[in-house]
Amino acid sequence: MKTLAQQRRCTGITKHIVIALIFALAVFSTTAQTTDSIRKPAKNYRNGIKLDLSSNLLYRNSYVFGYERVVNQHQSINISGGYQEFPISLDLNLLDTKLDKTKKNSGYRFGFDYRFYLAKANKCLNAPQGVYLAPFVSLQHFESERTMVHTSDSITGSADLRSSINLVFIGGELGYQFVLWKRFIIDAEMFGPALTHYNFNCKLSQNIEGLDTNEALQAVIDALKEKFPKLKDLTGEEGINGSGTESFWSAGFRYNISIGFRF
Repeated sequence: MKTLAQQRRCTGITKHIVIALIFALAVFSTTAQTTDSIRKPAKNYRNGIKLDLSSNLLYRNSYVFGYERVVNQHQSINISGGYQEFPISLDLNLLDTKLDKTKKNSGYRFGFDYRFYLAKANKCLNAPQGVYLAPFVSLQHFESERTMVHTSDSITGSADLRSSINLVFIGGELGYQFVLWKRFIIDAEMFGPALTHYNFNCKLSQNIEGLDTNEALQAVIDALKEKFPKLKDLTGEEGINGSGTESFWSAGFRYNISIGFRF
């Protein structure tokens, strides 16, 4: 039979064990809470890079990329730029005259827009996803060098034709950007009316016998304008000036589909 002293000793040991267990549980609970409190929140991807798909349908050898940076919950800055070439096939409405060898064909594009992602239309969505409105400005430049050949009375003459096109778009756009699996982007610029400045310039390296130079340059510019839908209907018959340039403001339009990745 245990003595009173032994019983007290056992009771003291039990108390110490209970106290130690309580202390251990308290330390574990505090550590778990601290770990949860410093756990990093879900990553907010504020940057996106994109590849323009639409320019490949309109132009040759087009490599246009975009970069979007989210600046706050409902706004972002979007910049695009890259290389693209104007289509080389032109139909000249000019008797016994054609464009032959292409010696040079190049171009570039640069654009900027500031996007407002509409809070009311994008419930539970923050930039850069959902419906957006954006003012934009865009610049496109193309230049080429080709050989113009004219045959008259069995005499064939030729000259180098240098041409350039400059387009400046100023307008606004309505679009929708999808974000899939938090990282992948489909950006659809659906409606983008703009006031556009068109500048066409053509120059022959020399006169061609039997060919009116101004008439030839006007035919080339008309052929270039044919590549822009309904442009001739909108601009009328301005005609070129003495330096082979035709320049005017008119209505324009921009639409675009891009795919990309957020980081």
